[in-house]
Amino acid sequence: MKKAKPDRDADARLAAVLESISDVFYAVDRDWRMVLFNRSAEEFFRMTRGEVLGRDFWELFPNRESEFGRLMQAAMDARRPGRLTAPSARRPGRTVQLKITPLAEEGVGVAIDDITERAEAERALRRSQQRLDLAVEAHAIGIFDWHIPSGKIVWSREEEVIFGLAPGSFGGDIAAWRAQLLAEDLARMEREMGAAMAARQETMAFEFRIRRPDGAVRWVEGAARFLYAPDGTPTRMVGTNMDVTDRKEAEQHQRLLINELNHRVKNTLAIVQGMAWQSFRSIGAARDAADAFEGRLTALAAAHDVLTRQNWESASIGSIVAEAVAPHHAGDGRLIAQGPSVRLEPKTAVALGLAMHELATNAVKYGALSGPEGRVEVQWTADDGRLRLTWRESGGPTVVRPVRRGFGARLLEQGLAEELRGSVRLEFPPEGVVCAVEAPLGL
Repeated sequence: MKKAKPDRDADARLAAVLESISDVFYAVDRDWRMVLFNRSAEEFFRMTRGEVLGRDFWELFPNRESEFGRLMQAAMDARRPGRLTAPSARRPGRTVQLKITPLAEEGVGVAIDDITERAEAERALRRSQQRLDLAVEAHAIGIFDWHIPSGKIVWSREEEVIFGLAPGSFGGDIAAWRAQLLAEDLARMEREMGAAMAARQETMAFEFRIRRPDGAVRWVEGAARFLYAPDGTPTRMVGTNMDVTDRKEAEQHQRLLINELNHRVKNTLAIVQGMAWQSFRSIGAARDAADAFEGRLTALAAAHDVLTRQNWESASIGSIVAEAVAPHHAGDGRLIAQGPSVRLEPKTAVALGLAMHELATNAVKYGALSGPEGRVEVQWTADDGRLRLTWRESGGPTVVRPVRRGFGARLLEQGLAEELRGSVRLEFPPEGVVCAVEAPLGL
């Protein structure tokens, strides 16, 4: 039987292909002679084909007992392919992946891919995943993945801890999750999730109560992202849960303390009011002085009410102004207050409330609100990090500049300015009193 002649055209085509690829490639024959060495191999090893072809492979790579050497020997003897990822011996600092393949009966081929950047990215990803796992475990954050069409849910171990379940005992579907929620919270959650998906929202935040198997009721807070099919059908909801029961209980306790504080403050103000009446009457003070003092106490109590409703964290200018002028506001459109939502810290809110009371009281007694045609406009803006508020009266009696500053004027120009860390300008043009306030925001 005649031996087949080598297909030189096929060899030429193969050589052309090997030259065109970016991977390093070389090959040895059955006698371990180097027979192929492409251009990428020349660049990688910094050797020319003239220096390599025809030479003994083990002369070029003498470490025959290395892992690479053993894989090469196995490919040659047992015709078994191999793969190896390791630091490059020829290119320090680089990581390579070697694919060792038997070549029919002709020898062994080696392809080398420089994967340094990919390996570094994978290591960074593993480190990032490790940090995430540590953070999730340290903060007891549960992670869930709900496949909406099938109803199946995958839970992390921390999620089972939050719900008080033994590891691996979660039912794995939406029905098992529903069974954990209190009935009223389940109905609300399903409405909110349904509305979010109907509106194609990307994310939603939520909170609900659960009843653990041991009977304990716990608060759970979470956030999630929705994924949708191209036609808009919701496919997945992936998110996190945290047990916030301790925080909820602390907030409830704080509210009780604040309500108790507010109750005691009101009682104290009532006691002060009674003492003031007795004191004013015993010394024969004018009724106007007693009324003014009582009005200031009422304004102080109103400011406290606003802050109590906001847990003494802050209060909006709009609510402070509305409470302060309410006793003098007949709802007939003569007193207008408008401006953006701006929140003030408690001490500042109280000072502004007293200031608005003083201006409103003065307007009723002597200014624009003392007659049927007068008007008051309270306007404020919050631009460039600064608050600008103006109280402007018009349509009332002609204003006469006072000879001396009373308590109300001093409260405005000194007390309010100090609390706001800004400036307060009180003017008395004939057409109506103007009070202009300017202060930095972020109070």
